[in-house]
Amino acid sequence: MQVEPAYEPPVSPVSALLDMAGVAGVSRFVLVQPTPYGDDLSLLQASLAALGPRARGIGVAGHSAGTADLARMNEAGIAGLRFVETRLADGSRMPGTVPLDALCDSLAPRLGELGMHAELWAPLPQTLSQWPRLEKAGIPIVLDHMAGFNPAAGRGHEDFQRLLAILREGMVWVKLALCRRAVGADYDVIQPFHDAMIEANSDRLLWASDFPFVRYPGTPPTVPGLLERFCHWVTDEAVAHRILVRNPARLYRFGTAAGPSGHAGGC
Repeated sequence: MQVEPAYEPPVSPVSALLDMAGVAGVSRFVLVQPTPYGDDLSLLQASLAALGPRARGIGVAGHSAGTADLARMNEAGIAGLRFVETRLADGSRMPGTVPLDALCDSLAPRLGELGMHAELWAPLPQTLSQWPRLEKAGIPIVLDHMAGFNPAAGRGHEDFQRLLAILREGMVWVKLALCRRAVGADYDVIQPFHDAMIEANSDRLLWASDFPFVRYPGTPPTVPGLLERFCHWVTDEAVAHRILVRNPARLYRFGTAAGPSGHAGGC
């Protein structure tokens, strides 16, 4: 998939990731294929090889990817595929992305056979409109960027309440990438939504930083700052451990012996 990218990816080598991790106390990593690289997974796979068993990847593949192709990805540490329904400002599809149709029409059985999952980046209304198809996929579904809800609509909006109901039923995972919902708003505006998700089902939540904050308007946050805010909001140590350590270890199939996991360190 050769694409003209929507943005120029920043220079962010594995060494920068490790420097950040040393400051923030992060011991495991989940690397998500950015859209400018399309389905060229060479950089993702090289980064996973450099990081070894403490890292997993989320890749990109289209309709034509067979089980053998996905198995090779899985062996390289890629635990799932990313599908995107978020559009550019003019309504066009973001270059380098694979639509949800590829998952629902062909890839879901192949992913399921290998124990892989799907990650979806989409506005919440779009996700909900496609939810019957996602349910039929029969594999774990992870919603990126706090599921793409609209903070301005309020916590009582029917879309957000439907998300909470799906979360309560254990039918979906949500990445708590706080900074992507707080763009243009105070972080405290997002806390009621964050609290509601935790109350609904903390067993299906994953803390995520979104480092290195590509296409972020204004001054980007820092990973230690985001983690500090999470720990300020989530004072129950068992719940914090679940979201920071246990849940990512389970979903991404990290070993159970290591310390703070996945997207973050401990509080």
